[in-house]
Parts: sequence; C-alpha cells; structure tokens
Amino acid sequence: MILWSHNAYWFQGAPSLWGEELQVPHPEALAALTELYTSLQPDVLLLQEVPGPDVPAALSDALNMRSHFVPGGERPAYGGCILWNRDLDVIVEDLTSCRTPARKRFERIFMHLVLRIDHRELSVINLHLSSNRFAPDGQGEPVRLGEISTALTQVTSPAVMAGDFNAPAESRVYDHMVQAGFHEPHPEKTGVRRIDYVWIDPSQLRAEALATPENFDIPDHTGTALSDHLPVGVRLSLAEQDR
Repeated sequence: MILWSHNAYWFQGAPSLWGEELQVPHPEALAALTELYTSLQPDVLLLQEVPGPDVPAALSDALNMRSHFVPGGERPAYGGCILWNRDLDVIVEDLTSCRTPARKRFERIFMHLVLRIDHRELSVINLHLSSNRFAPDGQGEPVRLGEISTALTQVTSPAVMAGDFNAPAESRVYDHMVQAGFHEPHPEKTGVRRIDYVWIDPSQLRAEALATPENFDIPDHTGTALSDHLPVGVRLSLAEQDR
C-alpha cells in the first residue's frame, strides 16, 4: 500500500499565485497538484491546509478515490482531508475536537482512519500540529507536545502518524515520537529542514521511503512551487509477525 502525506498550502502555489497568501485554491495550482497526486498513485492520501470541502470533492472525482474533509479546530481555515482507494475498507473519524491538556481543541486537525486489511485493523492518524504562528512569543512547542500526547491517548496503538508536525528533528516533539516507539523512515538530508513526517510503528508495519518528485514547479510559472511543503511518501507492508 502506498501512502502519501502533504501540506498543500491551500492549493494556491508558493509563492501564492494570488500575489498574497490567501486560504483560497488557485485553479492552476489545484490542477497541477491534482496531476501530481495522480502520478503518485496513492492508496491513501493525507492532506493538510485544505481550504474547504470542494477541493476534496474535486480530487475524489479526478483520482477516483473517496474522501473525508474536516475544518480546523481552533483555526477552522486549517482544514484537512483523507482520500483513499475505493477498494479499501475504512472508517474515518474527526477527533479534532478532543481536548488537549490546555483544555482546547486541536488548533488544526486530528483525523483518524481505520484500515481493515487481512482481518486486522490498522489506525492511521492525519495530523497538523500547531505552529509558532499563533503561539505567545512564538513558543508553540508546548502546544504541539500537548496535541501529540492527546493523539496518542485517544487512539490506541496507531500504526501510522503522519502530517505536518511543525517540528524539526532536533525538537522535543521529534524526541517524543522516537521515545513512543515510532520510526521515521526518510533519511536526513544535509541542509534540509524537515517538519513533515510519516511515522511508523515497526511492530505493525514495514515502510520503504518513496522519493520526492523532482519537478515541483507549477507549469508555466517558473519559480512558483506547488506548495511550500514537499510531499512525504512510503510504501507500507505488514510486519512479518502480523501476517
């Protein structure tokens, strides 16, 4: 099974084709991202910064996949969605309203997908954690840590936790995931700061990192990327002991 996660930056291109950051999809960016997602051939596609339900509906038609959209929690504009292969047996729920230790909903999204494969159920979490953008004095890490701990409390033994964690490899959030037993299969690249991950529970799954697409510009817009984030993908298989 192929799984991709991507922060789509509201489908506007980066820098925005609107000339300023807007939480509104631009037709050319939406068309280009649809073409990209089609080429990636995902069985499951986890998206962050999705502006509204119309975009997932359009992607569902174009990719021949089913979809589920949720608005952001404390920040509704930071919506998200999950798309999945129509042949998969799944349940999707929105857990964004779960309360963190600060007694707030998730700032952005917390989505839970249950996959039924070979008489087993595998939990996949789509997360967009808080950034420093709206945090007092730009100190968002305690908020992110609270959201991570809440997600791990609400979902028992998730097999995959993926999305925009807004946390580099040297952060406490990254350390928390490692200490919780998760593995992040993408190799570190010198000089590249990453905050988007697909974390795997190695007791349940094996994961092969997939290469990031080389051409990431919007056609006819040199220097304008499809998003301000690169997609992260893995090829998943059940761990031997679970077959």
